[in-house]
Amino acid sequence: MFADRHSRTALAAAFYRAHHHLHAEPKIFDDTYAHLMLTAAETAAFATRLMRDGRERGFPADDDIELIARTVSQLSAAPTVLARARYTEDRLALAIQRGVSQYVLIGAGLDTFALRRADLSDRLSVFELDHPSSQADKRERLTAAGLAIPDNLYFCPIDFERESVIDALGRMPFRFDQAAIFGWLGVTMYLTRQAVEGTLLAIGRGAAGSEIIFDFMHPDAFAETAPPSIRKMLERARAVGEPMVTGIDPASLSPMLEAAGWTVVEQLDAAEVDRRYFAGRSDGYRAGRLGRLACARVS
Repeated sequence: MFADRHSRTALAAAFYRAHHHLHAEPKIFDDTYAHLMLTAAETAAFATRLMRDGRERGFPADDDIELIARTVSQLSAAPTVLARARYTEDRLALAIQRGVSQYVLIGAGLDTFALRRADLSDRLSVFELDHPSSQADKRERLTAAGLAIPDNLYFCPIDFERESVIDALGRMPFRFDQAAIFGWLGVTMYLTRQAVEGTLLAIGRGAAGSEIIFDFMHPDAFAETAPPSIRKMLERARAVGEPMVTGIDPASLSPMLEAAGWTVVEQLDAAEVDRRYFAGRSDGYRAGRLGRLACARVS
């Protein structure tokens, strides 16, 4: 990502969450604040691009809204964005039940959890780690939307390629002697393999009971034989200065995590994501074939 500006891919994720909240039923994941984080011009720009993509694919539609909905569910990263958020917050809910009181979002983007779950403000501290430019932009968007920063939300600026997550959390009222849930969504593919392993190693030394939930891409996504939709996604990310560079072989995941102090709880392939979150839907939402979700716990 360019050092002097906020993440463009975070805007796309917010748009997909906003569109799902406003137009889709039943909800896979309902983000009631995402649409407030985008300007009217940004929303219109995404809609225009999606209509173009849908027409190029030849999707039948009675109007623009239907065309956008078909394109969002079938050609975009929306299924991945929604499924990973739902999975993470499902795991977080289980952790809260057992007394975990810290939630760390690594690469938070325009996440709205702290706003949506004000009911947890007295028993859950939320730490958002992200690039300084992205966090400055998010603060401006919150102000523009008339949204106050919750008292339990802490912004923690970090450059993931140059600083440890643990060092960054050391500047916050984070309790290293207490378990935490780490959400690491839409990040690993943008980092070098060294940065991915370094982050896992750093937080793998945390308190017992801590978990990390993250998504990753299969190395086949970077091959010349990857599906056209994947190649287009990679091209667009590269064009906005946020290239995806790293894939992880699912077979190597457990050894990599174990070397960093983690034990795999579960790994979800596309078939399992479809079964949990998209079964029975008629609107085209399906998991990306080359994406994976995983949860691991401090050994």
